[in-house]
Amino acid sequence: MNYRSPKIQNYTHGHRRHLAMLLLVCCSVLLVLSACSKSSGTLQLTNGKATLASAQVLTIPFVGITDVPSFDPASDHDANGSLLMSMLYSGLVRLDQKLQVQPDQASWTISSDQKVYTFHLDPAVAFADGTPVTARSYIDSWLRVLQPSDPSTQLSPYMGLIEGAQKVHAGQAKQLSGVRALDEHTLQIKLTQPASYFLAALAKPLFFPINTKMLASYQNQTWPITIAEQGIGSGPFIVKNLTPAVSMTLIPNPFYYRQKPTLTQLKIVFTNDARVAYIADRVSHYDLVWGLTQADQQPASQLKGFMRTELLQTDALFFNVTQAPFDSLAVRQVFAASLDKHAYATTDLGDSVATADTLFPPALPGYQAGKPDFNPARARELLKSAPARQLSNITFSYPTSLVTAKTALALQTMWHSSLGIHVNLRPLGDDAYQQALKDHAIQFGITSLQADIADPSAFASSFLSNSPQNMTQWQDASYDQLIEHANATTVDERLSLYQRAEQKLLASDAVIPLDHQRIAGLIPSWIEGVSLNANGIYFDWPAVKILAHS
Repeated sequence: MNYRSPKIQNYTHGHRRHLAMLLLVCCSVLLVLSACSKSSGTLQLTNGKATLASAQVLTIPFVGITDVPSFDPASDHDANGSLLMSMLYSGLVRLDQKLQVQPDQASWTISSDQKVYTFHLDPAVAFADGTPVTARSYIDSWLRVLQPSDPSTQLSPYMGLIEGAQKVHAGQAKQLSGVRALDEHTLQIKLTQPASYFLAALAKPLFFPINTKMLASYQNQTWPITIAEQGIGSGPFIVKNLTPAVSMTLIPNPFYYRQKPTLTQLKIVFTNDARVAYIADRVSHYDLVWGLTQADQQPASQLKGFMRTELLQTDALFFNVTQAPFDSLAVRQVFAASLDKHAYATTDLGDSVATADTLFPPALPGYQAGKPDFNPARARELLKSAPARQLSNITFSYPTSLVTAKTALALQTMWHSSLGIHVNLRPLGDDAYQQALKDHAIQFGITSLQADIADPSAFASSFLSNSPQNMTQWQDASYDQLIEHANATTVDERLSLYQRAEQKLLASDAVIPLDHQRIAGLIPSWIEGVSLNANGIYFDWPAVKILAHS
């Protein structure tokens, strides 16, 4: 389960494919000739101190896209799109490097029943054309999100928490009853139920305000590049120019309310291939690179500036507990105890993932380290009580986008070596796998659990008895009650409840955490304010600067 860059779009013209291949060959030659010269780049010190480089122009790649799909923060964005939105827009709150919620445009108070949030906007906040951001800006922006031009657009579960949001989305109301502008700079939000993860959700692009006066001319049309140049957002940058399928240049927003960026330009280069991006970085085509493939992580780990950390993503094996032989806890325990996760992560995947003994990834609030399940002696002992006939027809289904044939074979070999059981392999395309999940037609499979906010609920809610994402069909009323209670309590208590719920789920062995996905990159020491975190790459824009280096 290698780290996957955003989905690669198909080229329309064959010459682009040829160009990409030519670039790969050329970069490979340059890489050999340069002998990885970039790895020797060092800071230049003046009187023992680092100083700013004369040129503050940062060049980075966007891997997996050849253009900007949308400048609209309400669109469904991949990792690249979300990163771009954070450059052009901002909101009530932001996440710091450790994914903790921090004030951005506003401070806040929360009512005792955890349902009413009152935000006090900084009067200095403005869009990039100088138009003030007010409480009304948020109401108008959110009404637009709730009244999409495409009626089939689904309501975000996070925005659906707001009182009246479902009625507006269904066309049954024109005003959002749960959001009020108490005055120009005071915004009050009322939720239908307590949801302590709501603050973190407000950091998502969906909730960013837009300069709605600029939209009158476009109605439901695709936004042109000029809209991003003229001040649709309130983020640290605006667009200077865009060359489709090549690159885009951003410059600082002159009306940005936080500390102004030190960078004078930010150049984003579109590249379709992660391997090409890595090689191009090695010959200084970029200043940094992230999202390295499994194959590139091993050589990159020997270079200066190499970083790697766990993402908010857990790959886990699961069993359909309503189907034999996995309706037996003992059989599920056999497979859990027979899995050498450490060998799998280090040998089979070259440390590109971290061994997982927990459902919650390490960066998630409430994470508690677990104990390894691997115990081949116990597995063989438990195996003695399992009906041999039922163990003769086990099939492991997997999506080919997540598991390679080589990785599936490694798992199959591990089960055969530990248990003497032959497990059939059933590779499926993404659509076929998703349909099989929907039909509960997978006896033994794998899932990749990913959180779009740093909260345990994003993982734990998948295994509620009534959750459509519960591919195990495991049900436990006490588990459901723990999750329900956790969603309605204060932070400290809810984390304890989620921990208890996680232990209950893991004890069932309906799901076996396999690995926590990692992201790796090369970020040189002469670039400050940039790091990797559980969301991917993190830019602290006011702190981003380029230091003098050789």
